Amino acid sequence: MIRLEVTWAAANLILSVNGKRFRWACFSGSITEAFIVSTEETFDVIVVGAGCLGVSTAYYLQKNSPDKKILLIDRTLAAGQSNTAMSAAAVRNMFASSTNQLLTDTSIKYFEYVQNELGHNLFFEKTGYLWLLSEEQFNHESVKLWMERMKKSGINFKIYTKDELKKMLPGLNANFAGDEEAELMHLQEVSYGLFGSDCGVLDPTRLVEHYFEEFKKISHIKPRFGLEVKKLLLEADPKLDLPGEPFVWQNKKVNGIITDKGTLRADVVVLAIGAWTNQLLDPIGIDGMTKMKKRQLFVIHAEDKKELHDLLDVKGFNELGCVPFTILPSAGVYFRPQLQERGFWIGCGDTIGRAYKYIQTDEDMVPESAYYENSMYPVLSKYFPAFQGARPVNSWAGGYCYSPDRIPFVYLEYGVLVVNGASGSGIMKADALGRIADALYRGEAEAELYGGKKIPAKTLSIKDRNVEIESVII
Repeated sequence: MIRLEVTWAAANLILSVNGKRFRWACFSGSITEAFIVSTEETFDVIVVGAGCLGVSTAYYLQKNSPDKKILLIDRTLAAGQSNTAMSAAAVRNMFASSTNQLLTDTSIKYFEYVQNELGHNLFFEKTGYLWLLSEEQFNHESVKLWMERMKKSGINFKIYTKDELKKMLPGLNANFAGDEEAELMHLQEVSYGLFGSDCGVLDPTRLVEHYFEEFKKISHIKPRFGLEVKKLLLEADPKLDLPGEPFVWQNKKVNGIITDKGTLRADVVVLAIGAWTNQLLDPIGIDGMTKMKKRQLFVIHAEDKKELHDLLDVKGFNELGCVPFTILPSAGVYFRPQLQERGFWIGCGDTIGRAYKYIQTDEDMVPESAYYENSMYPVLSKYFPAFQGARPVNSWAGGYCYSPDRIPFVYLEYGVLVVNGASGSGIMKADALGRIADALYRGEAEAELYGGKKIPAKTLSIKDRNVEIESVII
């Protein structure tokens, strides 16, 4: 006997056949799409999270395992709409850790290939990165080690003196002698500039779009959005169908996810959800080893202020004829050029005083106008008086997912493949991390990164981790 129930819900037709529910999206009286919403489906891999790390991982998994059924899901309504979209969208290979240098340098070279050879414009602009440093900072042992490692790895960088910087950066205030406000704010004078020419900025939406579109071309399964994961499906391995299992004496494995629209099964579940990872790992007893901090960006337009246009259009650093992504010596304040909008994005990598959180919440996606006014603006306008009187025309916030050593995690445990802990540099490592995750899934000893360079597949794992502590974090 077949039991049939039909109900309408907004623009959806819900059909229930013997307890299995199907949804059709209906517009203007026509049925356009149908999919099961509360029945157990089975896949080879489910990738949770469609940000830059999720779409990169999904693409390489499908590319190298073409016969596998790989489902990509996200709780938002489109790919790349969460923390990826809220980032400063800058990319650099100037790290102190040789591991981070490898992850970023190969990823950046792939981005160049996508833009220049494949013709997919990522709006990747080599503005360069410029660290403004005091005498004390420049001569610190950590900076010396940083430069030594970059030189050894073939990372291009150049050192500018104070006099050179003052000629190139109009209005730069490099000296604070007699400035009581600067002294009160503990601002350090500018003595050197450390510049990386292969660094720059891009459009994160375009980057996500590249991986997402390439994944869809080869995928057997349509990605699903607006799907929230409630918990991971942890079961006994093998199942004995005993009431209350899994018990402590049984082996265990994650065999899928439980969502707000039903249970989906898979042999492997990929978690590429950054600052929300702990929310799913904690209930099954896996330590994700990460925590998060809120980060904010504020948009300043040059408008009719000549001094800001002059700063935006400085010559000598890059072929674009614009100011680099610039990090100030004090308080973690930085700015990046936004040439299309004729303006700047202003951010801050604050440390003490900005709380670590265990799980990101909706509150962390809300920018604080007072933070710019009282914390960032006083520092910014001291070093570059051109910003005096400038007020944000837009702002947003998101979360950084930090690992203890500031180097990403990629590990496969109990059926869960975790890709997280990028520590604010997920975009610039997205290609390498996707390739490493794929190598782990396929059981390869090494992952081949773009350009042919290789890295042990378990280097970024927890149990077999082999990395240096990263000291250059913004």
